[in-house]
Amino acid sequence: MTPSSLRSTVTPHHLHATAAAWSLADARQHLAQLADDEAAQIAAEAREEPALLRSTVYGSRHGSGSHSDPVGGMLATATRPERRNRWAEMSARAERRITGIAAMLRIDGVLDPLACIIAALPGTLPGTAAVVAKHLQDEDRWIREAIGIAALRVPILHAPCPACRCRTLHVQAEGPREAWTVVCDGSWEPGGGPHRPCLCTGAGCPCGMPGAVEGVAHIWPRDAVLGAVAGAVPSTTRSEVR
Repeated sequence: MTPSSLRSTVTPHHLHATAAAWSLADARQHLAQLADDEAAQIAAEAREEPALLRSTVYGSRHGSGSHSDPVGGMLATATRPERRNRWAEMSARAERRITGIAAMLRIDGVLDPLACIIAALPGTLPGTAAVVAKHLQDEDRWIREAIGIAALRVPILHAPCPACRCRTLHVQAEGPREAWTVVCDGSWEPGGGPHRPCLCTGAGCPCGMPGAVEGVAHIWPRDAVLGAVAGAVPSTTRSEVR
């Protein structure tokens, strides 16, 4: 891969922000589905016939003369306490957070602030994109940890990283195919040494990315990497790219 094969209109900060936004869109959709499923379950439970109260003394449905029994031996119904939809509460919290991130880009009063964030990102300054990326990544991580679902990352087994030369590249395959990106997981030192993240070294870095910034995790447009290795294109499933 050479610098000429990369799109000159984006920087690593823009790619990280866009990838995080699409990943968050997927996580938010899963969370919304959980909230809908829980709402349906709560509604179904509310339609069930309430259980009859039983005597706390004899376990009887009839009066036994004790003050703990239903008055006059009448059957009474138990009222079920209202159950919280915690997924819906989490979803509402996520929407507030996303709206706050949109406000950083002066976006407000829209039905889907995340869609507007994605549309606005290409026109932002690199520094702004970096800040937005951090907030989007934090929110995406919070949701995914809560619902227990990982982002879709497909390994590229046949191509070494252009920067560190390790075969630890992955396609971040959330969102439309043209928005997919490639990242490197870095490497481990021989003998079980510590993990070495694959970070840009700035100007002259082998990554070839325009707008390279020292210390930023390497990321490339999908086409730039896959086009350099025989044009392999991963599917939208979790099967490996060979």
